[in-house]
Amino acid sequence: MNTPILKVEGLHAGYGKAEVLRGITLQAAPGSIVTVIGPNGAGKSTLLGALMGVLPASGLIEYAGESITSLPLEERVMQGIALVPE
Repeated sequence: MNTPILKVEGLHAGYGKAEVLRGITLQAAPGSIVTVIGPNGAGKSTLLGALMGVLPASGLIEYAGESITSLPLEERVMQGIALVPE
């Protein structure tokens, strides 16, 4: 079985005291396409901000088999993680 390129377990994130994401878990296999869809206010941008390190988050985030949970935004970008809006 292939190691997921992205693995997220128990992700919590939000803005101040407003917790928007509660216990998000997902995996993306190498070469797969993953979409995040939902209505306004569902937490799509919060999820991406947490994965990028723009927002404070707790839980596990692994990229290419390595934990990036504690890495700052700049180091995540250097590893190849980036957000390209629209």
